[in-house]
Amino acid sequence: MKQFAAFLASAFFCVAAAAVPLAPGQTVSVADNNGNPFTPSPVAGDTNGLFTNLTIEVNGSNVGVAAGLFSLNYNNGSGWEQLLAFCLSPDVWLQPFDNPYTVHALSSSPHAAVSGLISEFWGRFRNQVTNDVNAAAFQVGLWELAFDAGAGINLAGGNFRFTTSGAVLSTAQSWLSQLDGTGPRANLVVLIDNPSTNVRRQDLVTEVPEPGTLALLGAAVLLLAAVGRLSGLSAR
Repeated sequence: MKQFAAFLASAFFCVAAAAVPLAPGQTVSVADNNGNPFTPSPVAGDTNGLFTNLTIEVNGSNVGVAAGLFSLNYNNGSGWEQLLAFCLSPDVWLQPFDNPYTVHALSSSPHAAVSGLISEFWGRFRNQVTNDVNAAAFQVGLWELAFDAGAGINLAGGNFRFTTSGAVLSTAQSWLSQLDGTGPRANLVVLIDNPSTNVRRQDLVTEVPEPGTLALLGAAVLLLAAVGRLSGLSAR
């Protein structure tokens, strides 16, 4: 019994060490505490992050960007946590960060009109972001949906364009073409920078735990307490 209790205790503390969930209405500070917005990578063996350098066209101008999965940090008053996020604003810079950022539900953010498309896109394809090409394709798809979906989902036209042939384009186009309103939806929030300054930074989108995940954590706490009481009784 004591060995089982020790196992549960170690499992609980692993869960408890996970990031404090972001919630709409919070204000947080955002930073890059590692000196590279794409590292540390969430994929074992990947040392430089999940991204690809490419050229996009925004409002008629060509822009060189590094498109991929940001590995940043946020602090909501409980210490610094990792923030794995993509951006929804291809027309502005990521840094320097314009703190504080406010957390919004995607459906209540400036991107509310396309929240269904974005949450389905995330729910269908976020788990395929495991290499540089797919990370860039996922970011390109998000930019198309957030910046230009009102003109139709078309990477070759509109105010946002990405027409460079290759695996990034073909993957992004394939994923976008599969959106039909029937796919799984992700629970997403958007971090939007300080509106009181004269600068504007990228809107950062990330996934938050479903209520069931938080309930599972609570159940783990209760189970650990129960096992502790049983362990105490067996030692008498």
